[in-house]
This record gives sequence, C-alpha cells and structure tokens, in this order.
Amino acid sequence: MTLWILFSAVTLVVLLLLVVPLLRRQTAAPARIAYDIVVYRDQLAEVERDLERGLLNGDQAEAARTEILRRMLAAEDAELEAPAPEYRLGGGRSLRLTTALVILIGLPLGSFGLYGLLGAPWLPGQPFASRQADPNLKMAEMAANLAQDLVAKPDAEGFTTLAETYFTLRRYGEAAQAYKRAIGLGMIDAQMLASLGETLTLDNNGDVSPDARTAFLQALTLDRQEPRARFYLGLGKAQIGHFAEAVSIWRDLEKDSPGDAPWLGMLKEHIAEYAKQGGFDPASIKPIPPAPEGTKTAEGPSPHPDAAPPAAKPADKSQAAGIPGGDSAAAAVLAKTPEERQQTVKSMVDALAVRLEQTPDDLDGWMRLAHSYQTLGDLEKARKAAERAVKLKPNAVEPKLGLAEIQLAAAKGDRLPGDFIETMKAVLTLDPTNDQAMYYVGAAEAQDGHADKARQIWSKLLDILPQDSPYRAELVKQLADLPKS
Repeated sequence: MTLWILFSAVTLVVLLLLVVPLLRRQTAAPARIAYDIVVYRDQLAEVERDLERGLLNGDQAEAARTEILRRMLAAEDAELEAPAPEYRLGGGRSLRLTTALVILIGLPLGSFGLYGLLGAPWLPGQPFASRQADPNLKMAEMAANLAQDLVAKPDAEGFTTLAETYFTLRRYGEAAQAYKRAIGLGMIDAQMLASLGETLTLDNNGDVSPDARTAFLQALTLDRQEPRARFYLGLGKAQIGHFAEAVSIWRDLEKDSPGDAPWLGMLKEHIAEYAKQGGFDPASIKPIPPAPEGTKTAEGPSPHPDAAPPAAKPADKSQAAGIPGGDSAAAAVLAKTPEERQQTVKSMVDALAVRLEQTPDDLDGWMRLAHSYQTLGDLEKARKAAERAVKLKPNAVEPKLGLAEIQLAAAKGDRLPGDFIETMKAVLTLDPTNDQAMYYVGAAEAQDGHADKARQIWSKLLDILPQDSPYRAELVKQLADLPKS
C-alpha cells in the first residue's frame, strides 16, 4: 500500500509541474524600449560620475550626453514604428485547456497501464525483514564472507565450498574460478574435474567449450565411469553436428547406468531427440565410450621422473645413430656390418673431437659431439662436451637441455640426480614456460616432499600443454596422487 501512495504522490507532483504553466494567466512581456531606457539612464549617470572624478572634461562630458540622448530618441522612434506583437504562450486558451486535460487524464492512465503490462502488481510487498530471510540472500552473504576469508588463508576445502555455493546461486563464472583454485590446492579427483567442466559449460550458455571438454577428459582419466563427464562429452559432439558420435557415447552411458539413475530419463530424451535430428535409428548405433585424453601423439615432457627428457627430434639418420656427419656419411656407415659400423662411428667421433679442440667456439659441434658420445655410451665424455657447449652460450636453453639429458642418463637409482635438477632449474629460469623443465622441477619438489610446490608447478604446466598432448592424462594422475595440503 505504501508503494501505491508513493506512486500517486510522484504522479501528482509531475502533473502539477506540467499543467500549472498551461493554466496560469499569461501577460505580455515588457516592451524592449523599457530595457533600453534603463541602460541609457545608467550611462548618463556614469558620465556625470566621470565628470566629477575628473576623468572627463566639460566638452567630453557634453559630447557623451549628446550621443546617449541621440540613441534614446532613436530607440523610441524604432519602438513606435514597430507593430506591437501579441504574446501568447502555447496558443489560445482552448488549446491550452485541451492539452492540460490530456496530460491530467492520459499520463496517469498510461503510467499505471504500462506498469500493469510490464510490472508485477499482483506480487505482495517484501519488507526488508522478509528479504533478510531470503535463503539466496543469506547464501550470497555467506559466499562473500567465505571468499574474503580465503583471500587471507587459501584452503582447498574452502574453495570447494565456495564453488558449490556460487554454483547454487547460478554465478557460474565465479564458481569455475573457485573450482580451479580448489584443484590447484590439491582437491583433484574425477568429481571435482567434472564439476569444473559442468560449471564452464553452464557459464558458456550450455555450450561445451574446449576448456570444459579438457576438464571432462581429465575426469575420465581418473574415473572412466564418471557420468557427467560422459554426458557432456556426448553433448559437445551433438553441438558440432556429430549426432551419431553423441548417441554412441550416450548409449554407452545408458548401458552402464543403474535403472534408478536420476539422469536416465533425460539421457533417453537426448538420445531420441538427436537421433531424430540425425535421421537414424538410435538402436543402430553401437555404444562407444568417449575417446580418452591423449589418444593423439604430440611432443611434450616425459611424464616419468626416471625417464630422460625428450631430446630434439633428429634431423636425419646420422644424428639418430650418433654419426657426426650428413646423410651421405650415414648412408655409407649404415651399409657396413655392425662391428665395422661401430668402429667407423667411433673414428668419426674422435675426428670431430680433434677438430673441436682446434675450433673450440663451434657450439653446434660440441652439441653434436655430446650427443654422439651419449649414443656410444660414453656418458662422461658426453657430459664434458655438453658442458663445453653450455659455457659457450650460458643463456641458451638448448645446450642446457642436452646436458640435462646426459645427467639424467647417468643417474643411478630412482631419485632424480641433484646436478640434473639444478640444470633444469636453470632452464626454468631462462624459460619459465619450458614444459620439460616445469615437469622435472615439479617432480623434484614432489620427491623432496614439497607437494604444494609440485602441485603449483604442475598445475601451470597442465594449463600450457596442448589439448591433444598424450602427457596430459598422466600428469593429471600424478597431480591426483600428490598428498593433499
């Protein structure tokens, strides 16, 4: 009721402001000559004051008076010659009354009619006290307080709770960020990854984005049966027009779902709908699970701490065999018997070593020599040659990666060797996004019991790895195996 009284009062004030000027008795404006005479009189008075102050002499004062009086006479003559205009505001009286009536009747009716069309007059009032009891308002306040607490003290479980709260409030963008923080702090499992993917999808208006697809695939690397991941991966196929693939994924999920699964009804509806759009019988489609992450091959870091980092791809057969020459040399060597080949390669490597002593600034030569020695199994000479290459160009990444490969190959036991770790840290300093360095420095932190540091480095690595990298799945598993903080 109070709201309607307020509306009525505002409407009345607006009507008065619009109508009163139309109903007020109108008077003509004063003639222009009246203003001019006042100005000329002020000018005459100013002349007299200047004469008294000595600013003008008698002749000058008389001339000024004459000029002012001439202007006054000219203004009076012009006023008499001009016809007297009729001054009317807004036309005749009848028109003004009609306009006032239209405003008095039309404005209130139009305003309340528009409110009735676009507003919600049937809803009851909601005083402040009742709004305070609104569960969504209380939940939003709790989320704000929790977010503030997590700034000072980040916690995986806290970010998980915050993400779930934002999700309930349909604040999907903020929920996705909270899920990412929770995963980054060690709360990584199939359900968390599926929740992240679902939130990213809803934040993208229901479209399965590449980031969401990655999260779903990572969830399946930890749990092949995760239902949300399987459903949304099928939905992603349907959204790009691959209806048969979508139905095959959904039929596989339907096959594995219990009879009382809450998603079963919706799943069957999707199968029927998209099979109809594709123009085929869903029963003719074979149930096939979604392709796991990492089925494509790509370059990337080795996922195992005891494996050497992948070396640069050999440009030709001579490099692969450790032969310090070109294709013609490789063809000649490979045509010999294994014994002859070994002896020939060794003599060629020795010749390269002698030449490098004479031309010690040949960076590529030292790197080839290090690789050749490593291929021959002489890791000590390989290490020394790699160190010479590093000294020639200490701020380059490639020589250090070559040295790190040799250091790791010479390691004994399951632990990463200290010299290898130091070299990889140096690489990471020069190139903070080098995937091999990021992986192994993270592995070193993990083997030393620093799970939080390892998680931080590997989470960044997961963000920069290509979506089709075969190492993503293994990295997700290793992240999940890290002790929780």
